[in-house]
Amino acid sequence: MKSLRGLRKRVAVAAVGLVVAFASTHAAAALSAGQSRGKQIYLHGTSPSGGEVTAYVGREAVALPASAAPCASCHGPDGRGRPEGGVIPTDIRWSQLTKVYGHVHEDGRRHHAFDKAGLARVLRTGLDPADNRLDQSMPLYTLSDGDMADLVAYLTHLETDHDPGVDNKRIQVASLLPLQGPQGALGQAMAQVMLAYFKEVNASGGVFGRRLELLAVPYGDSPEATLGNLRTAFQREGIFALVGAYTVGLDQQILDLLREEDTPLIGPFTLDPGDAFINAAAFYLYPGFVEQARALADVAFKEAPAGKPVVVGPEGEHVDRLVRAVEEQQGEGASEEAVTLRYPRGEMDVEALAGRVAASASDTLFFFGDQADLEPLLAALAEREQSPRIYLLSAFVPRPLFDAPPAFDQRLFLAYPTLSSDISDSGRSEYEKLAQAHALPPDHLQGQIAALAAAKLLVEGLRRSGRDLSRLALVDALEALYAYQTGLTPLLSYGPNRRIGARGAHVVTVDLLKKSYEPVGAWHEVR
Repeated sequence: MKSLRGLRKRVAVAAVGLVVAFASTHAAAALSAGQSRGKQIYLHGTSPSGGEVTAYVGREAVALPASAAPCASCHGPDGRGRPEGGVIPTDIRWSQLTKVYGHVHEDGRRHHAFDKAGLARVLRTGLDPADNRLDQSMPLYTLSDGDMADLVAYLTHLETDHDPGVDNKRIQVASLLPLQGPQGALGQAMAQVMLAYFKEVNASGGVFGRRLELLAVPYGDSPEATLGNLRTAFQREGIFALVGAYTVGLDQQILDLLREEDTPLIGPFTLDPGDAFINAAAFYLYPGFVEQARALADVAFKEAPAGKPVVVGPEGEHVDRLVRAVEEQQGEGASEEAVTLRYPRGEMDVEALAGRVAASASDTLFFFGDQADLEPLLAALAEREQSPRIYLLSAFVPRPLFDAPPAFDQRLFLAYPTLSSDISDSGRSEYEKLAQAHALPPDHLQGQIAALAAAKLLVEGLRRSGRDLSRLALVDALEALYAYQTGLTPLLSYGPNRRIGARGAHVVTVDLLKKSYEPVGAWHEVR
């Protein structure tokens, strides 16, 4: 495999000092305490006071927690309404509800303008100001008088409550990065490449006339301090979305915070998204360990479809997920079920485990332990004249395997989330031009490529969102992306239930004679 370092020649490194935008924004007026509480009820169907909020849905008035049918699920965060299932929800912006000449609806229903009392009444009873009953698709809600007052207060302010970080001239996004310490150079390089790309976009007119500005939020001295920095940035700065953030080891905590802030996360730099991203506004570039394990299983079962696979790894929940992924990819039609061999982390009995693997007579072994466990296991198997095909995740094997026993020549297979071959000629050229024009650092190219791909994904989503920009519009636009070419990554596709753009892996085999890794086919996409 060619090194990413070959992407370009070294360039002079400018003095370290990230130019981060803090320009003032024409923000909407701050919400009152009551309006803020009402916003939670509107968006999520839950009461900040902890009071019960119930929705009665359909002709049978089925009672559900309002969190299952919040107002925003039909009317949208902006109140304009989102057609769904043949139903077109009403535009509930206050300027529409209070038109002095009243309303005439498509079904012939007529009524005069709403006031606050009429709005509370229709939410509870389904009766408009002329005592007409609304369509059965409109849920009815029961909630305390205080919660209703807060909800109505927010609805009167809804159309002026714009997403933070956006006005007619600018879009401010943020990235959470280690800018000091052991990973400081990586974080600075990632910030610099995103700044460079945004400058080029801005020089070409921005996105629908809005310039892009990047706020680099630094890591703290501890995970708690890092999350505190991010939380403070949300409180003090208008942040529309988080892009290209370094989230290794903090994925779950950051997702929890972003759910609180209703903020999208675009292209985070991480090892393994895990399962927590489902239904979150997070869009990952590369596959996690589960997707890579599935790709390995596809390759393995094509090589030996009738064999009995053995799955080996330390005890723990993260390996449990990988074991399930292999078993699910094997499918119900497999001739023999997988044999699972687990051991306490850090306490692998090499001889006993090698004996059990040999006794299985399997030619297919998935190993999800550390390299420190793998290497003695390979030696013990070779002593027993056993050399099954062994399938590994590259993240668990940080050092080359060229000193493995000769019997394992081209019998070791590793899954990679990305290779330098993913970078097209146009992508390479684009990066080289940025590097030369903006004096990007010569190191940490993998991080730079990931950050640049995240920035490109964000800009593509912004452009597809249109002029009437909102976080919801951005999420909708990204969910509609199919086989998007960044020029830097495998093709990216997303959907309402798909948050990893490249689902699969590259699989390579280890050529011990050439001391090289050789690709096994092209990109292995998994379903």
